Amino acid sequence: MKIDESVIDKVLDNKAAPEEARRVAGWFVTEEGRKYLSGRLDREMEELAEEVPEDVRPPSIRGMKMKQRFMSEIKRERERRPAGRKWMWVAAVLLPFVFLSVSLLFLANRTGIFSETEYAEINVPYGEQIRVVLQDGSIVHLNSDSRLRYPRQFGLFNRTVELWGEGYFNVARDENRPFKVDLQGVEVRVTGTRFNVKAYAAEPNIWITLDEGGILFRDHNAKEYRLVPGERAEYNRHSGKCLISRPDNMEQISAWRSNSLNFYLTPLNEILKVMERHYDVHFMVKDSTVLKNRFTLSTGKVNASDVLYDLETVSNICFTEVGDGLFEVNSK
Repeated sequence: MKIDESVIDKVLDNKAAPEEARRVAGWFVTEEGRKYLSGRLDREMEELAEEVPEDVRPPSIRGMKMKQRFMSEIKRERERRPAGRKWMWVAAVLLPFVFLSVSLLFLANRTGIFSETEYAEINVPYGEQIRVVLQDGSIVHLNSDSRLRYPRQFGLFNRTVELWGEGYFNVARDENRPFKVDLQGVEVRVTGTRFNVKAYAAEPNIWITLDEGGILFRDHNAKEYRLVPGERAEYNRHSGKCLISRPDNMEQISAWRSNSLNFYLTPLNEILKVMERHYDVHFMVKDSTVLKNRFTLSTGKVNASDVLYDLETVSNICFTEVGDGLFEVNSK
């Protein structure tokens, strides 16, 4: 969509708001924007080439101090030398490059493209969750024991964040700036979508579940997988294998956002890991064989002891609290 020329003039005059400058800069990198910029430079060259040396008109692009200074130098040089077409040819050739350089530097300054990137980092402790609103309007809901590193201001061509742990992403749509989630060598790339990522460093598997939009998942070997809504990718960092499936219950995967826990035939070992993060508790297992037992459980209870009581009623396992937030796991 073409931007109104008055807005472009405001940007080039350094009178535009930062949001207008970012919008114009983003449009200039599109095919339509590049054609407009190229045409505007061509018109400038034609005007300069048609001018006679004795009557040099002021530039048609307003607010370009460097351009005006360049023209002043030409006039002074012409007073010292005989008039001719040579200097007009130099102006016609060089001036567009001056205009382009100053324009890009100005836009870079207004949008922060070439400035040193400042990063922010969010660390979520055990038993807590945090919602983060990024500079582009994207929202990230972080689960317990997760870390998110992101630039305070995204660049002109991409939006990249780093995640350790689990997060649910609601990405603001921007066709010209893909959104990337860096999972330490594994990458998720989107333009606008909703998805859940679980990638804890202590676990070999990475799970990516897509609710809406589209995802391009790239593994350590640069092999790419495309996901459509309703699909889930399970990638093993050690083997490099990626399994795409369609879970029966998509809602239970991201139910942690509403402080609910949902397990379906899940080994006790995995259940205890989730509970440690969710409730900030710890377990001592006396008999490791019980960790292979699988359970199906759905609960929204706020106390770990209540959830453990539910597990006891459907199994041959007992949980004994031996300290503040410390439980011992035994067979009955």
